[in-house]
Amino acid sequence: MPKGNPNLVKGGPSLNPSGRPAGVPNKTTNKIREAFQNLIEANLENMTLWLTQVAADDPKGALDLLNKMAEYTTPKLARVENSHEAADELTQIKVEIVRTSSQDK
Repeated sequence: MPKGNPNLVKGGPSLNPSGRPAGVPNKTTNKIREAFQNLIEANLENMTLWLTQVAADDPKGALDLLNKMAEYTTPKLARVENSHEAADELTQIKVEIVRTSSQDK
């Protein structure tokens, strides 16, 4: 059985042309983000204290908490995959390492 709305055709006209444009978060999402940001800003000193207390007993747990909090403030980086298909078989790869003038000092 096909998934999704059978009336919706990719690339076709929108079923709600006056609706929210693609990529624009809804109002509730914006309000939640703003409330979370205000909570973080109001508790910066407390968060440092809490992380220090957690780290005293469980350093890994403190790093896990810090990593989870970073998801809300730091944009995620997209993965980049480089691939290359060679028509002929590679027989040699040469890597040259050159020192710059700042490294010579």
